Amino acid sequence: MYSSGNPTNIANPIKDASVQIDIRTVSGRLILYQTTLCEKLPWENLNSDVNLDPQGVLTAYNKIDIQLICCHSDSSFLWLVPGVVQTSFINSLDWDIDMDIIFTWVLNRDRPKGKEVVKYEKYVEPVNLPKISQVQKVLNGSRRSFRIYNLYPRYFRVTGSGEVRALEDEENSVSADLILNHEDFKWWSFRDVNSSAMKGCEGFNGPMAIIVSEETPPQGILGDTLSKFSIWGLYITFVLAVGRFIRLQCSDLRMRIPYENLPSCDRLIAICEDLYTARAEGELGVEEVLYWTLVNIYRSPHMLLEYTKPD
Repeated sequence: MYSSGNPTNIANPIKDASVQIDIRTVSGRLILYQTTLCEKLPWENLNSDVNLDPQGVLTAYNKIDIQLICCHSDSSFLWLVPGVVQTSFINSLDWDIDMDIIFTWVLNRDRPKGKEVVKYEKYVEPVNLPKISQVQKVLNGSRRSFRIYNLYPRYFRVTGSGEVRALEDEENSVSADLILNHEDFKWWSFRDVNSSAMKGCEGFNGPMAIIVSEETPPQGILGDTLSKFSIWGLYITFVLAVGRFIRLQCSDLRMRIPYENLPSCDRLIAICEDLYTARAEGELGVEEVLYWTLVNIYRSPHMLLEYTKPD
């Protein structure tokens, strides 16, 4: 059943990606940087002169499953927070020491069904956050940028079941500057501190990640079952459900031989019809004789074979 369903895993690349950076205090949550302009580059099409995996993190994975995600450095949305809201948020930072910065990757794939969209969300550790005074100065316009350390890991693995897991430790995480631009309009920009890591992203200097998207079974009943329950789940289902059904159909076959596999039952049927006729006519004595005759025949295998021989 497994092999006939052709459950060979096929590539399941990232189709769409977006990035969002939020800041949260007790007063609420604001979106600082958000972009949906992300390019997806197959690993095998990258320039061989650019070494984006100096530590060999990706050597254990198939190149067809690896993609380089390069996002635009400028936010896709303008900073349109009203002045009164921004002032209130700046003031809240004076007495709220629990400031959080949240980084989020949103990735879209074709499979598995129901888990096409996966999300990686990370709360930056307090030790890696910028000083509250730096954030306040950027928001009020007296400072251009602030820096966030260990914002997110550069290497990800998206499993076949739809989970996002990091492939490296904190030492190689991405650190970046968030810049609030002031021109005719306001918008945020993202600048990776390690510019050498952006060699593969020509023209895109924003968030960059190297993602391994694991292969998944093709769509369909068998593919959906495998993606949700794996081959062990399919095997257990087959053994417990289908196997039990077949066992019930084949069990106690010897007990059904006298009723289903006799050569000829014409004489036995004639006795049953005579018994019914005697009961209908009220001949209870005849009915009792015929009844016990039928019982004695079934009690004796020899008599049963004699009565069921073909003419």
